[in-house]
Amino acid sequence: MSNILITPIKIDGTNYCLQDSGFTVPILSGASTTGAKMPTVGRPLSGDNIFNLYQDNPTGIPGSDDGYGTTTGSAPGGIKFGVHPCADEIQIKVVGRRDTFQSSTPFDTCIITIDSAQVFFRQNTGVDAINFDSSISKYVPALSSTDSFVTTFTHTFSTDVPCGHIVNITGQPGLIANNNIGYDIQILSVTVPT
Repeated sequence: MSNILITPIKIDGTNYCLQDSGFTVPILSGASTTGAKMPTVGRPLSGDNIFNLYQDNPTGIPGSDDGYGTTTGSAPGGIKFGVHPCADEIQIKVVGRRDTFQSSTPFDTCIITIDSAQVFFRQNTGVDAINFDSSISKYVPALSSTDSFVTTFTHTFSTDVPCGHIVNITGQPGLIANNNIGYDIQILSVTVPT
């Protein structure tokens, strides 16, 4: 890669230099960590630039009400990094596991914004109704149902940003139906002109 950037990319008031990969070292916040944690559909993630956005109730403990409550306090996660100002495109792989229950408020989210515009969004699927039987103090059926997916997201940059593009990946689990839910993220590539 030909590095034509003279000044670092400023993220939240701090300057970061580009790596040979075409992006800065990611800044992790909240529940986010390095490495994959989520069970995968198909091949597990391998290689470099792999992060866990968050993982809640990893052992799948149902709780006395069969509600699969939060074990992390519904802690949000964040991954933020800068991208080469002249980048043509970025590819990000997302491995997700989310619940299938209906809610008026989105949860089990994964949101990707680039230059403050939302370009990717996933949440609980909202297929199954939640039913709490107060006579036995349990959810019936138990809130264990999940949906897993693996997708590769490609974003084509339409304009050059002199100070660099900012990618922000955020997400948060809900307070119930957390049967080992969360997201792994892999930054696959940044394509820049040569």
